[in-house]
Amino acid sequence: MRIHHNGPTYTPIVFPLDITELDSLPEAIEKILSIYNRIDILVNNAGISYRGEAVKTSIDVDIQVMQINYFAQIALAKAVLPTMIRQKSGNIVCISSVQGKIAIPYRSAYGASKHALQAWCDSVRAELNNENINITVINPGYINTDLSLNAITGDGGIYGKMDKTIKEGYLPSFVAEKVITAILQQNKEVMIAPFLVKVANFIRYIIPTLYFVLMNRRARKTTFT
Repeated sequence: MRIHHNGPTYTPIVFPLDITELDSLPEAIEKILSIYNRIDILVNNAGISYRGEAVKTSIDVDIQVMQINYFAQIALAKAVLPTMIRQKSGNIVCISSVQGKIAIPYRSAYGASKHALQAWCDSVRAELNNENINITVINPGYINTDLSLNAITGDGGIYGKMDKTIKEGYLPSFVAEKVITAILQQNKEVMIAPFLVKVANFIRYIIPTLYFVLMNRRARKTTFT
């Protein structure tokens, strides 16, 4: 993908930060503003995955997943929104997941965090309708990354396995191009997933009882250790 523009170019600057330290995030945004004086796009891409049985999962793990996948995301968004409102322009992109739309067994903490992010974005998008600020939610399926290798388990340990579904997932570059297109087109929501996954999403909301049966079957077929 090539993007042609006539606007100014900027030298990239890296600001390392720990997104779990919520109180430090506004300060990081202020540092960026002190250099560029504006923020046009925020892409919330940090995240952590989880593998485990809900009943055997420590509540501390649920909190940790929520802290990274939800609270950190909205804390960053809240830190940049005042600037975007003053500018009367901006785009906040939240990289969620298909599991932000449909929950699957043994991913309870992860699915809950992504559902929360989806709901927050839907609500805030309406609130900012007159501010020329777009909220884009990207709901990708499996992406070929180290996500499952770094996932945490119910006791807080590291899962450390490459799931077959992730190994066979989309290339990150493919998803990145879809995200850029979504930004340029000011899309509200984009699901990047195979046809059958999109069908499952349709079933969840149109024929929920069928979806519940399908998830019960999936749970029975899943071997989790």
